[in-house]
Amino acid sequence: GWAGYKSKTDPVHLFWDLDNTILCSVTPLPSFTTTTSTRIAPTLHHFDQIDDDFPYNKSTLEPNTRTYFRPGARTALYLCSKFAVCHVYTAAQESYTTNILNELDPTKELFKGFVLHRCDYPKI
Repeated sequence: GWAGYKSKTDPVHLFWDLDNTILCSVTPLPSFTTTTSTRIAPTLHHFDQIDDDFPYNKSTLEPNTRTYFRPGARTALYLCSKFAVCHVYTAAQESYTTNILNELDPTKELFKGFVLHRCDYPKI
């Protein structure tokens, strides 16, 4: 009906920030064990990555950052992508942003390439 037509011809545009909105990253990696981690946050999806804003071992490429997705973030993004054009605007570096989006949107369906990060605007 009308809503479907409107969403195709004059869509709503939503801009999402990554850090502290969709996710939360912790550097350095927490020192507690997996058992302790599971007890503290058993339902939070997370992954480990290298954030090159912080020191890391370039020979072993051992991750230095743990990233947690906020509860309900993926569901909210999925639902919003059905009626709006979703964009990411973040002050993070391109490499960090790419790592996040590869986990969050591996099929590139949520943001459809509308991603801006600080490397796009180096003088800001």
